[in-house]
Amino acid sequence: MAVIGIDLGTTNSLASAWLNGESVLIPNSLGKFLTPSVVSVDTDGSIITGETAKQCLVSQPDRTASLFKQFMGTSKTYTLGKKTFRPEDLSALILRSLKADAESYLNEKVDEAIISVPAYFNDAQRSATKNAGILAGLNVERILNEPSAAALAYRRFDIRDGTSLVFDFGGGTLDVSVLEAFDNIVDIIAVSGDNRLGGSDIDKAIMNAFLHEHPELADVLTDKLRGILLKNAEACKISLTDHKQVFMVYRHKSNDYSMVLDDEKLMRICSPLFVKFGNVIKRALQNAGIPLSMIDNMILVGGSCRMPLVREYLTHLFQRTVLSDIDPDFAVAYGVGMATGIKSRDESIRDMVLTDICPFSLGVEAVMDGVSGVFDAIIPRNTTLPASRVHSYTTLHNNQTEVTLNIYQGESLDAARNLRLGQCEIDVPPLPAGMATVDVRFSYDINGILEVEANCEQNGSSVRELIIGNNRLTKGEINARLAQLNKLKTSPRGEDENNLTIARGQRLYEEFSGEIQEEVMRQLMFFKAVLQSSGNPARIARLRSELNAFFDRLDKYSEDFLLFGKPLDYDYFEPEE
Repeated sequence: MAVIGIDLGTTNSLASAWLNGESVLIPNSLGKFLTPSVVSVDTDGSIITGETAKQCLVSQPDRTASLFKQFMGTSKTYTLGKKTFRPEDLSALILRSLKADAESYLNEKVDEAIISVPAYFNDAQRSATKNAGILAGLNVERILNEPSAAALAYRRFDIRDGTSLVFDFGGGTLDVSVLEAFDNIVDIIAVSGDNRLGGSDIDKAIMNAFLHEHPELADVLTDKLRGILLKNAEACKISLTDHKQVFMVYRHKSNDYSMVLDDEKLMRICSPLFVKFGNVIKRALQNAGIPLSMIDNMILVGGSCRMPLVREYLTHLFQRTVLSDIDPDFAVAYGVGMATGIKSRDESIRDMVLTDICPFSLGVEAVMDGVSGVFDAIIPRNTTLPASRVHSYTTLHNNQTEVTLNIYQGESLDAARNLRLGQCEIDVPPLPAGMATVDVRFSYDINGILEVEANCEQNGSSVRELIIGNNRLTKGEINARLAQLNKLKTSPRGEDENNLTIARGQRLYEEFSGEIQEEVMRQLMFFKAVLQSSGNPARIARLRSELNAFFDRLDKYSEDFLLFGKPLDYDYFEPEE
């Protein structure tokens, strides 16, 4: 059975494996490496994932969910049609799709995965990610920080020794890590991040600026319109990679609403986000105790780093060229694939060593100087893993017979403001206050498992607890959730191309109006009728190709409309001679 690496992203996910001495990306059923992290429930109750589901963000917004990674480890739920999901359920459906793609590509069963997460994910978020793996039928022993994975990939590509800063800017999260590399050792020394800051926030900022210029649209802002505007905003953002100026355009009831966008205006729109970038970088450098002038390399990771504005900002800050030799969309996946090779002790990579750190402090609630509810960090943040530390505590009351240890993760001095992981109790002898002593040892391994051991020498009592996440499902909960997910109907892999074509047509039908909309409906209905009545694969493939060519012209029109504000011309959609 095979082990795969998975970059479970906010906007896109992909899988990799270590094959023949190198990390290899695994294509999905459509032949692409990137699978959009989107899940939709069709009107017949069947589950749609990936690129096909992404098309449904416009045509069926109330039945489609995206960006759910940002809410991993929370109690948030999504109601899609008549079905309700938690973020880890939706992530599990994406993982199942990636697992099926890997099994098809590798021609063997996959039962284990190493999954990457943002470095700044807390215990609840990491536990929810492991839960998603379990629900997808995967054993997830190792969770790997995304910047660490990217550092592995760059080390393999012969990045020189020295200190590097990894700027990992994805669709929904920002991570900044400082690392040192020497020979075959990659040592992570500090991390910082923002789990609610990503490229999708730039899309929202552009959309909000558009609505600010056209406040009349706010009165008709439905979920469907929001989906269209966000799609247009994303298209504008991407188009600015190759063009100095673009137009964001929306047509409503024969009225065209437009906004000119260039890098200067985008910087004004997104200036609060760039301030946050600087704060995250500053925290990472402070945690590492290294000034920016001593950073040898700045490595760009994550699809949102394609934006020229982001690169210009970092180049100006760094005052030298930034590194993006590896496609920023793929760097983490390459690194996670390498991690599977290290785990399997493959001869070509087994000597590579990757250290990691504890992203948040771990400790207990204590009374200090007469003040109760204080968080005492036993393992401070940025401690190299694995780590083991001991703190000693004494009783507060006369004849106290038990000490309760409330265990937290976080950085606030107020324990209640941190993330509570659990608790354990230990018996102590009934002595005067301050006379009974409890030694508390925290041991935290590289897989994010915290072991708490408490000992009282006066009476020889001891207790040992594994604290593996307050969000971890019990066996009964796992079985119940698995039974629910297994009841869901999904489309066979062989129908993916047809389903994507239909979803594209439904999305374009929503985006256009008038005779173009009617033509989309006519061709789409004809294609559906052929699918239902014809068993001729060659005919279906030919019609699908012709229909996708027509859809390509529509999307090309949308792109040109954004770039140049071209007027609507039906002849524009006729096949080119």
